[in-house]
Amino acid sequence: MLLRPKLLRFIGTSLLSYIWVAAAISVTPASAADEIDFRNHSSKELITNQTELKNKLPDLQEVLAKNAEAERTIKSLIEQKQPLIIIIGQTDTPSPADNSQIDAGKLRQDLLIEPLIKVIPGKRTYSPSLTFATPSAFGATWGDVFLGASLATQGKTRNQPDASITMGFGLGDAQKLIGLELAYNIGSIKNFGANGTFDLKANRIVYAKNNTQVAAAVGWRTFAQHVDGETIRPSGVFGLVTSYSLLKPKDPVNKMPISFSVGAGGGDFRTGNTSTGVFAGVGVQVHPQIGVGMGWSGVGLNAGASFIPVRTIPLTINAMGADLTDTSRGGTVFVLSVGYGFNFLPK
Repeated sequence: MLLRPKLLRFIGTSLLSYIWVAAAISVTPASAADEIDFRNHSSKELITNQTELKNKLPDLQEVLAKNAEAERTIKSLIEQKQPLIIIIGQTDTPSPADNSQIDAGKLRQDLLIEPLIKVIPGKRTYSPSLTFATPSAFGATWGDVFLGASLATQGKTRNQPDASITMGFGLGDAQKLIGLELAYNIGSIKNFGANGTFDLKANRIVYAKNNTQVAAAVGWRTFAQHVDGETIRPSGVFGLVTSYSLLKPKDPVNKMPISFSVGAGGGDFRTGNTSTGVFAGVGVQVHPQIGVGMGWSGVGLNAGASFIPVRTIPLTINAMGADLTDTSRGGTVFVLSVGYGFNFLPK
């Protein structure tokens, strides 16, 4: 009786074990079958992908071929860079085979072209005078100093020739604001110190463009004087405009400056009992060292010539016939003058 339960337990256990083993055996082939099926499916996908890749392989090969062709083109352009530079430079200097050895500084030096004309700074040159009948609206400015002496024939009022001296200086700046010219005149060397007059002129450059300059001036002749046994010189105010242009601005030898002046004033510029006289003149540089001109001084016709002996020295020699019409109180006279002017400011 006691064995029977044990036997039953044993039989039961054995049956359960058998059932578990049978179940395990039946599940394993199913899992294996599923795995085989998965592998088969994956193999089919792999085969399909390989087929598609194989079908797309010509397109990929075409892209790779294009890239290779592009690399060859770039390499060819790099190799052509150096010969191109040689052509531009037009030099026989051999270039290195390796592009990395090209010296940019040397290339720039090789490309330099020697100028055809070398400009050598020269000394300042001076021009002859172009005014013989009138004053000029261009005047002295700061740093300018001038000195002149004149010798004149006797005319109607003197029994013998006489000479005079003029000296002066400039102040201000005629281009930026106003230039101021002050002068002192010794009227007679024969009676030296017997008379002297002071002149004043304010000038300004009102136009300067291309090859033309225009200046305007207002002056006062004999605004002060001292006299000892000599004739008193009349005092008067005047105004004028002067233009200065180049007729041949591109001529390397003589640019042919021409000057025109016109104005009006009292004092020495008028005749008789009139209060105001009109004056005008023209002058032209016919040679780098020679200028000629003529004009109406307000009392008579003047004509003259000016000469610069050395162009780099501001020394001027003028010869003029004054009052060629013989209408003034002093009559016709011939005047020879020498002038020297310079600027003491550092350049």
